[in-house]
Amino acid sequence: MAGRIAVVDDQNRFLRWEDRRTIHEQQLVHRSVHVVIFASDGRLLVQRRHADKQTYPRYWDISVAGHVEESDYAGGPDDDLDAVYAAVAAREVHEELGVAPPLERLGRFAPEPGVHYEQIQLFRGVSDGPFTLQADEVEAYELLDPQAWPALLAGSEPVTPALRWWLGWLGSR
Repeated sequence: MAGRIAVVDDQNRFLRWEDRRTIHEQQLVHRSVHVVIFASDGRLLVQRRHADKQTYPRYWDISVAGHVEESDYAGGPDDDLDAVYAAVAAREVHEELGVAPPLERLGRFAPEPGVHYEQIQLFRGVSDGPFTLQADEVEAYELLDPQAWPALLAGSEPVTPALRWWLGWLGSR
């Protein structure tokens, strides 16, 4: 059973605890990590979300994403957030893909209307696998050259709004 998640304000300060279903049904602002995993040749790993996911089932999505849960905090829910986010990112990469590459923090991102309602820290890692997918989270993965990103976005396969946004952000860097 997943733990409770912190609802936070626009400054990423704790307001209260809620369960995952309520967070998503009411689109409450909460803390998450997103991780882009690149192969050593520069291809980006994208994942297909499991069919049983509450949001965007079977959509292509960023390499790894996960919530910061109540059990992730060593102190209070606003204490040492950089360390908390980094630990959650490492855990999620290991759980979802079965690898443990060094992770670099790329930035912090506030909610983006029409895209996501999260206070996100984005990380980047490099790994050539082998990848072992978390069966109840990830159905498949693809490694895509940057030149293939537009075809993914224009194709018939469903893509999360967050992946669309992240590909635009990564492509502009």
